[in-house]
Amino acid sequence: MVEKMKSAMEPLYTDVCTVYETRPVDIDGRTGFEKVCRYKNIPCRISSKAYLFGENAANAKENLLNVSKKTKIFLPAEYEILPGSIVEVTSRGRKKIFAKSGEMSFYKSHNEVMVEVMKNYA
Repeated sequence: MVEKMKSAMEPLYTDVCTVYETRPVDIDGRTGFEKVCRYKNIPCRISSKAYLFGENAANAKENLLNVSKKTKIFLPAEYEILPGSIVEVTSRGRKKIFAKSGEMSFYKSHNEVMVEVMKNYA
């Protein structure tokens, strides 16, 4: 049954991602950090959803609402993204960089991780 679920999920992976982790390194007796590529060109699927927050979110005309966008990445079950990793997703020819990856949700057929858009990335 798990193999059927995996084969049903595979055609949905229309994007690819590269995962970077920050690891400590010793530089002249001081601890520095370097960005290391853990996985490259993993098939994945990105999913985003907007949430409305306010006193009366159902009636947007009368209240000032805050909009929050949540992004989730779906990947094959054999990959694990550690919390705090940087995930670079190429979707429809466009590159998006996400940071602050959260705890993964593990399933037999796939894995899911919540991410946030990386701001001020140079």
